[in-house]
Amino acid sequence: MSKSRERTPKLVRHSTVDIVSRELRRRILTGELPEGAQLLQVQLGEELGVSRIPIREALRQLEAEGLVTIQSHKGGVVSVLSVPEIEELFELRACLETWLLSRAIPAMTSAHFDDAANILAQMHEGETGHWGELNQRFHEALYLAAGRSTAMKFLHQIHRNIERYVRLQVTFTSGWQKASQEHQEILELCRQRDVKSAMAALDLHIMNACRDLISCLSDLREKEH
Repeated sequence: MSKSRERTPKLVRHSTVDIVSRELRRRILTGELPEGAQLLQVQLGEELGVSRIPIREALRQLEAEGLVTIQSHKGGVVSVLSVPEIEELFELRACLETWLLSRAIPAMTSAHFDDAANILAQMHEGETGHWGELNQRFHEALYLAAGRSTAMKFLHQIHRNIERYVRLQVTFTSGWQKASQEHQEILELCRQRDVKSAMAALDLHIMNACRDLISCLSDLREKEH
């Protein structure tokens, strides 16, 4: 076998499980599959045109991400986060993100500021359909300069678990307007290299979002029952 042939890169193909996982994850995060929705393997297999095996493996993958709960005799259901669980996730966000920001600010460059500002401009236009994704990208753009890849992976997982609830809040309230203003303030403090004030503003921003979200979610759940 020639050296040139040995060096030929292999094509990377997404497995059926990856494709199914991505589609089910999208439906959960957008609210198309609401919390508590039952995920029947036979029905999903027929709908997506695949066998039950990749459906089962995809559900296990989403269970590991916290988006699905596997129940005996019921199969999978879209997980339901209790108020205490949501509070804990936001508390973890506050601790992790303020620490990341404190590490990032001294190393941030004009490119980091511009990237965050560009993402923020898209959110400022009131684009609620992709709010969760843009919100996550904005926050993570602020912390990139910290160079803490493991912490960023943990943070990405937390964001993914609460994104569907943030979408609900944005859909039913004008929370994006308040958040955009707070984002602007945090970014400006970062530009000023004011680490202490930026950390305080970020902590307040995250916990305010937590309180607003819980209030909105509690009202929605009360109406459903």
